Amino acid sequence: MPIIKYTPWPCLQPVRLLLTTLFLCLFVTNISAQEEVVETFAREYTAEQPLVYEDANDLWPYAYLNEHGEPEGFNIDLIKKLMRELKIPYIIRLTSQQQALQDLKDGKSDLTFGLATGFHDEYGKYGRNAITLFTQSVATPKSKQVEIKSFRDLSKPGIQVIVRDSSLCHHLMLDYGWTEHAIASQDISEAIQHIGTTEEGQIVWNTLSLKWLIQHYNINNVELTPVNMPHGDYRFMSNDQHLLDVLDDAYVYLDMDEQLTELQNKWFYPDYEPEHVPYWEWYVLAIALMLLGIATFYILSYRRQNRRVSRANKKLNRRLALIIETSKVRIWTYRVDRHEFVWHKDNGEEAYTYTEEEFSKRYSPEDFEQLKDAIQRICTQHKDTHGHEEDNLTIELKAKDVEGGDNELHDFVINISVLQRDKDGRPTVIIGTKKDVTEKRTLKQLEEERTLRYWSIFYSDDAAILYFDKDGFIHNANHKAGRLFHCESDELIRKHVHINDFFRTSYISLLDADGHQDTMTAGPNKLEYQMRTVLNDDGDLLGVFVFCHELLSETEQ
Repeated sequence: MPIIKYTPWPCLQPVRLLLTTLFLCLFVTNISAQEEVVETFAREYTAEQPLVYEDANDLWPYAYLNEHGEPEGFNIDLIKKLMRELKIPYIIRLTSQQQALQDLKDGKSDLTFGLATGFHDEYGKYGRNAITLFTQSVATPKSKQVEIKSFRDLSKPGIQVIVRDSSLCHHLMLDYGWTEHAIASQDISEAIQHIGTTEEGQIVWNTLSLKWLIQHYNINNVELTPVNMPHGDYRFMSNDQHLLDVLDDAYVYLDMDEQLTELQNKWFYPDYEPEHVPYWEWYVLAIALMLLGIATFYILSYRRQNRRVSRANKKLNRRLALIIETSKVRIWTYRVDRHEFVWHKDNGEEAYTYTEEEFSKRYSPEDFEQLKDAIQRICTQHKDTHGHEEDNLTIELKAKDVEGGDNELHDFVINISVLQRDKDGRPTVIIGTKKDVTEKRTLKQLEEERTLRYWSIFYSDDAAILYFDKDGFIHNANHKAGRLFHCESDELIRKHVHINDFFRTSYISLLDADGHQDTMTAGPNKLEYQMRTVLNDDGDLLGVFVFCHELLSETEQ
């Protein structure tokens, strides 16, 4: 959900101040630790070459063009504040959201915002912190009954909803095959005004954006209802990793210092009025600060140890992500108590959560039953034929690579094992890794078909076929060749015949193991030879095929 404002008990205000001070100490400690690592920006940001921040021009109240054509919104004010704090020259450009993402990917801009849900992964990297959460609501006329309260309701027969083109909801509906229920719109402001005028239609989009439009256009006959569906983390996006790290640290600092509260209230909660802190509560804060010094010593010691562990974990995570990306292995986990499947990105972060019914759509019913049976065997620690408990199973299934944007069935090898157990040793989380072996199996099948065709042709009676290696010695011969030269084909190979023997005379001269000379002729008829060389990709000789045909004599003709 987005940022939630509430009115705390007055006596808790000093505690909040205490925690803020504590977090500031931790932040300063973290900054000092980061100074040990020498890092640079991807490029230098100067007045001549400023940082280019590009964002959507119609994502209210985050970024949009006002009636004077000037950039406004929460994102705009946040970027200005961060750039002043970091002393980075910058320029702001607003365009369509898709164009902003493409410009980031093409290197025409340096910074934007995006949803860390998998749909924008190709355009850049994400920051660590979620600036806000994009929850979804449905805007409907107050005179109409609300039909959409969960994501599954979007698949009901007869349901038609307006969605922002390429938005989170639009992407999810396309992935689930609910295209006929989605009406993609490029201008949600016009759509919501039309609903307010006609009291017909409904929109599913980001909650705060719909709320802002309703208030901005004074639409009193339209209400918002939350929709229970996957949300999106709204984060910084850039291809400059160091820039992302610096922005994340600066954002955390400003947030802990409550310097962003006024900015958040301005754009998200304009009616919010903070309460004044009673004077006596400062005495509580003074006493708490005396204890803070002692706690800080232990915290700093813990932070130093934690930094060493964190560096090791980050290095391990980077290696793991590289291995996963290189080997093209996909990862999902299964929460036993909730009966939910969770799809993970290459860096291990959770991307999507599916029910069993939703997850089964990528498999045939038979294959999904096989997958469930394997998970059940792992959960119940089924014993194999040797009496050993199975905590690792490998199965082969066909599935759709939905996250990769491919709805065709692929061959996957899936390894299933236990990731977590409870205190009693019962599995609580199952991990599955799947690798696409479709191409490998296809190549193997083609190779088998080629081999079968080769041997069927080689051993046919249409022609005598002999194969000589690159040194000119016979390597193989079919039965037709043996009959043509009045011997067994194995004898030709055993005699170690050289290719020159076939073109020296009208007969073939062979030497046996004792050095005696045998003469094997093809009878009174003449032979017709055809040669075909076999080369590798570099043009080097691998061998020679010789095809022999017996020419009929004049009397036989």
